[in-house]
Amino acid sequence: MAVAEDDGGELIVGDVTHTGGRALAVGLSPSPGPDGNPMVHIGWVEQDQQLELSVDEARALRDELTRLIDDARTGGP
Repeated sequence: MAVAEDDGGELIVGDVTHTGGRALAVGLSPSPGPDGNPMVHIGWVEQDQQLELSVDEARALRDELTRLIDDARTGGP
């Protein structure tokens, strides 16, 4: 697994060593959401599967991932 940044400023996480490797791209969406606020997109590289999150949803996801990582480090909740 590797972490890299592409020319567009997206963070790429996963198998970035060869074409067709499974990797996620995370970045700001080029267009704002319906309320005019920025959106965060998460999607599989080289595929059309993409999830768009509001900044608040992305923050909640970040907090949950942080909690899971912290729990994994300490051996559980």
